[in-house]
Amino acid sequence: MINYSKLKDIREDKDISQEEISKILNIPRSTYSMWEIGISIIPLPYLCKLSDYFNYSIDYILGLTNNKSNKNLIKGFDIKNLGNNLKSIRLKNELSQENVADILEVKQPCIYKYEKGLICISTSNLYKFCKEFNISMNEICGKGKISK
Repeated sequence: MINYSKLKDIREDKDISQEEISKILNIPRSTYSMWEIGISIIPLPYLCKLSDYFNYSIDYILGLTNNKSNKNLIKGFDIKNLGNNLKSIRLKNELSQENVADILEVKQPCIYKYEKGLICISTSNLYKFCKEFNISMNEICGKGKISK
């Protein structure tokens, strides 16, 4: 289960209001508020923007690690790179797209579209994928090196 309480902790530690964060992300304040209290799930591109802004790893923002430092943070978000990383991990584990679709409880065409960078995997499905394959969300999103 994704822990969104860090969003509020990080924002308050930096003494930034929800209004300021919403302007940084170019979204309504109410949208950000829903993410912060866990009513809705923050989309991956916005999660990457927060990672860039605070210079924290996605894993730290989601409470997957207590390590704030992200010395080697790669800025930005590249959906094609994400897709390639998803495919690489699937192939490394000798799985078909259908196998991964079953794990994520989606249809195989979704996996195809994720891997081609045609659509962005949801944050919750990426979280599930990373837990299944024991990989950092930060790394798979191309914000750090993937461990071999």
